[in-house]
Amino acid sequence: MTSAHPPDDSQPVADAVLDEAIAWQLRMGSGEAAAADESGLRQWLSARSEHARAWRQLGEIDASLRPAAGPAARAAVLAPSPRWRGRGPLLALVLAATALGWAVLEQAGPAGAWLADHRTGTGERLAVTLPDRSVVHLDTGSAIDVDFSGTERTVVLRAGAIHVETAHGVSPEPRPFVVRTPDGSLRALGTRFTVERLARPQATRLTVVASAVAARPDGCIAAPSVVCSAERVVQRGESVLLHGGQVDAPVAVPAAAPAWKDGMLALDDQPLARAVAEIARYRVGHVSVDPAVAGLRVTGTFPLDDTDHALAALEAAVPVEVVSYTRWWVRVRPRP
Repeated sequence: MTSAHPPDDSQPVADAVLDEAIAWQLRMGSGEAAAADESGLRQWLSARSEHARAWRQLGEIDASLRPAAGPAARAAVLAPSPRWRGRGPLLALVLAATALGWAVLEQAGPAGAWLADHRTGTGERLAVTLPDRSVVHLDTGSAIDVDFSGTERTVVLRAGAIHVETAHGVSPEPRPFVVRTPDGSLRALGTRFTVERLARPQATRLTVVASAVAARPDGCIAAPSVVCSAERVVQRGESVLLHGGQVDAPVAVPAAAPAWKDGMLALDDQPLARAVAEIARYRVGHVSVDPAVAGLRVTGTFPLDDTDHALAALEAAVPVEVVSYTRWWVRVRPRP
């Protein structure tokens, strides 16, 4: 009696097989596939186990890339461009153009932030000095609008995360400094603080590094002259979430500027899955973690300006290996 074992899809496939799998995916996704093509694909998949493994690996890319990316975009991510040279000018042109467009979209950050006053793409950070000499640091994939009027100094966080260092002038500044997000408003009380837009759950996280911040949920007017019973003053060393028209109770956190501001990722006994997810935010392409090692604990400081170095440092920190199928598709799996 034999027992069935699930296929090991983490093993790389030969370049020639990957080329064939990509060609099949392009053909089947072209909208012009015929019954003969479907039969041919079934025969190709059954011919060798490596064929089926390559096809499943392409399916993993389908699931991880954005829904708007078509088969040609996925092929461009998977296939190093030199392998496509000489395979027909039209195919090479399509793949090159798609790869370039995909990379540009990734670098530009969230689609809704393209027209923001200031923004960063994947792997970029930016420090913006405002008219009042306050400084706003933008994390990777972030975007802000700036609106300084006669009554208020406003920064609108459209995506990502920022760290704010408000200026201290000789004379008191009568205009409040406010950061707005879809979840509410955050009024600085002479302070340094970090604001982050979260996708899951949809919320805004405020972390106060110095002094205090008055946090008001969506539905409250930001002006301090208007009373808001839901307002909560968050003190140094506290963090809160704003969501669903409320400000959660604060939790204690280290009163320090985020490490990303200085291009570092600092982890203290965190799961490997989280470490890789953070590094992946600064890297164009797909990075996955084998579930067998996702729960390993990681402690250390990793460079965000060189994600290849950061991933290599993970190999030294925990018993894993980093396998690069291409520059844009990386998997972290158990060390043999």
